[in-house]
Amino acid sequence: MTIPAEDDHDTMHHSPRRRRSLRRKRLMDVDQGGNVEQLPPGTPVAIYSRVSSDEQVHGYSLAAQVQECEVFAKQRSWSIVRYYSDPGQSARDDRRPAFSRMIEEAHQGVFKAILFHKLDRFSRNIENTLRHFRDLNACDVLIASVTEDFDFTTAQGRLVFRMMALFAQWYLENLSAEVVKSKLEMARRGIQNGAVPFGYVKDQQSNQVFVVEQEAELIRTAFELYATGTHTDQTIADFLNASASRTRRGNRWSKDTVTDSLQNEFYHGMVAYRDQVWPGRHPAIVSRELFDRVREIRARHAHRPRSAIGLDKVVHANLLRRIVCCHQCGRTLRIQSTRKYGYYLEPSRLRAGECVHSGSRVRMEFLDVQVVDLLKQVKLPEEWQQAIRHSLQSHDVIRTMEKRLQEIERELQRAGRAFADGHMSEKDYERRRRKLLPERDQLLQSRMETTFDTNIPLESMQQFMEAATREERKRILHLLLESVRYDFGRKRVVAFKPHEAHAHLFYAAAGSSGWNQKEDGFLYAESPGMNG
Repeated sequence: MTIPAEDDHDTMHHSPRRRRSLRRKRLMDVDQGGNVEQLPPGTPVAIYSRVSSDEQVHGYSLAAQVQECEVFAKQRSWSIVRYYSDPGQSARDDRRPAFSRMIEEAHQGVFKAILFHKLDRFSRNIENTLRHFRDLNACDVLIASVTEDFDFTTAQGRLVFRMMALFAQWYLENLSAEVVKSKLEMARRGIQNGAVPFGYVKDQQSNQVFVVEQEAELIRTAFELYATGTHTDQTIADFLNASASRTRRGNRWSKDTVTDSLQNEFYHGMVAYRDQVWPGRHPAIVSRELFDRVREIRARHAHRPRSAIGLDKVVHANLLRRIVCCHQCGRTLRIQSTRKYGYYLEPSRLRAGECVHSGSRVRMEFLDVQVVDLLKQVKLPEEWQQAIRHSLQSHDVIRTMEKRLQEIERELQRAGRAFADGHMSEKDYERRRRKLLPERDQLLQSRMETTFDTNIPLESMQQFMEAATREERKRILHLLLESVRYDFGRKRVVAFKPHEAHAHLFYAAAGSSGWNQKEDGFLYAESPGMNG
C-alpha cells in the first residue's frame, strides 16, 4: 500500500475543491518564483527606470538608475534587450506609458527578467506590486532590484520582498499626507498652491502675485458678460478666442475652461484648497459682489430649461450675411443653420435658377476666416498711420482716465496687502473695495467706449481684426465690403469689392497687398488660396 505523503495526509479528509485550494501555490507563502542569480548568461532582460516630478526637481537621475542596472546585468553576462523609462511619473498606480508597454511585452516573452534600481521605482502600491509579481511569474519573468536582495526561493527572501513593498506604499501615503498638510497651511496664510490663473503672474523668488492688466481686463469682461444672464460659457469662450487670447497653457478657450475660470475664488481675492477658502495676499481682479452675482446666475441657469437661456441653439457669426455671393452665378448665398453648424448655401435650386454649384454649401467659419484673413492683409499708407496716431494722442480725457485707473489699482493692491498682513480689518477692507470698485468699473466702461490702444502697430489691419469681437468683425466687414465672391469649385474666396466710400483705402493698398484691380470694381487677390 502506498503511504501518502505528509502534505497529502493533511488534506485527504477535505473536499476535492478544498484540496485543490490547499495545494495551489500562493504568493509569498510557498516556493514561487526563482532567484535571478540562477539565470544563465545570455538571458534577455529589460531595464526599467522612473522618477516623479518632484524627484526630477531634486536631481534624482534616470541615467544613474540605468547605469547601475547595466552594471548589474553585465556582471552576470545577461543581454539587455529593452529599456523602459517613465520620467515625471508617480508610482502610485501603474498607468504609466513605458511601464504599461513593458508589462505587455513581458507577457509576449520578449525578455525573462526586469531590472530596476529599487523596488519603489517599480511600484509604491503593494497591491499592484504583488499582482504584477504574480502575473509576471506566471509567464516566467522575474523581477530584480539591483540594490535590494530578493531571493524568492526562500521564505526569508519572500518576506523581505513583501516588507519592502509595504514600506514603499507607506512612504507614498505618508508623503501624500505631508503634502496635503503643507498645502493647507499655505492656503491658510493666503498663498496660492501651484501656478496662478490667467490674469496673474507669480514672482518665483518672493512668491508675490501680481496682476497682468491686459489679461485681467479680459477676465473682468468675461465675468461682466456672464453676470448679464444673457451669455453662456461657450459664448464667452468665443469672445475670448476672438480677442486672440489664449489660456495659460497656450490653448484656445473652451466652455470648460471658462466654467472653471468663472468659479475660481482666486479672482475675487481668495485662496481655495479642498473646498475651503481663505483671504489671499494677492489683489482681486473682480469684486466679491460681481463674483457672487455670477454664481447666482449659474445656479439659476442650472434649474432652468436649456431653451430658456438659449442653450439649445448655436449662435452663428453670420459675418458675411447678404454680401457673399457665388462666383459663377452671382447669386447671394443664403444662411442655413443647424443645431451644430452654420452654412452659406448656393440658392439656385430653391429659386428655380441654374448654376453649376446649385445647392452647394460651405461652413460659415471656413469662409469667414478667409475673408477676415483677407482684411488682415490690408496695409495702411504711412500718411494714414501718422494721422491716426496724431488723432489718438490728442485725447487728454483718455490719458486722465488711464491715470485714475492706475491709481485705483494701486490703492486696491495696498488695501489687499494691508488686509493680508493683518494691518486692516475685514470690515475696513470691504468698505474700501466698495468705494473703489464702482468707480473703477465705470472708468473701464468709459474707456472701452472711447479709447483705442495707441501702442497697436498701424502698418496693417491684422491687429484690429484679431482684437475685434465677433460682432465687431461683422460690423467692420459690412462697413468696408460691398460684395465677396466665393468659388465652390476651388473652395475659396476669389474676389471682393469694397464700398465706394472706402475703395480708395483698398486701391491704395492693392500694390503692397498683392491684389489686382479689375474694371468691374472687384479686387482679385494673387496670394496663395486667393487666386482669382
